[in-house]
Amino acid sequence: MMKAIHVRLAQEQLEEIENLSGAGYDIDKIAMYLDVPKMELRKEFNNPESFVRYHYDRGILLVDAESGIKLAENAKVGNITAHQQLMKIRSLQRLESLRKRIMYGEEID
Repeated sequence: MMKAIHVRLAQEQLEEIENLSGAGYDIDKIAMYLDVPKMELRKEFNNPESFVRYHYDRGILLVDAESGIKLAENAKVGNITAHQQLMKIRSLQRLESLRKRIMYGEEID
């Protein structure tokens, strides 16, 4: 019988999760990078209320938001391509919100 190993991560490691997820790495690669048991980190990741999941999702959001802000700045000064890309992002975000509302009953702000 194997003992369960509980993954305890320092704040620095949680910040590394943010950086790595923002760079596109999946949770298994992040486990290898942090040198922690893959199954245990994945178990934490699969819990939507865990610190691991929060920091993983936050890392993606930070990169997406930074890119979106720069795109919006370029659209404001008349860059047509940036405007088109920004409109596509907004459309996809609305679609995702509607999907969550329909499938999970989540409220849309």
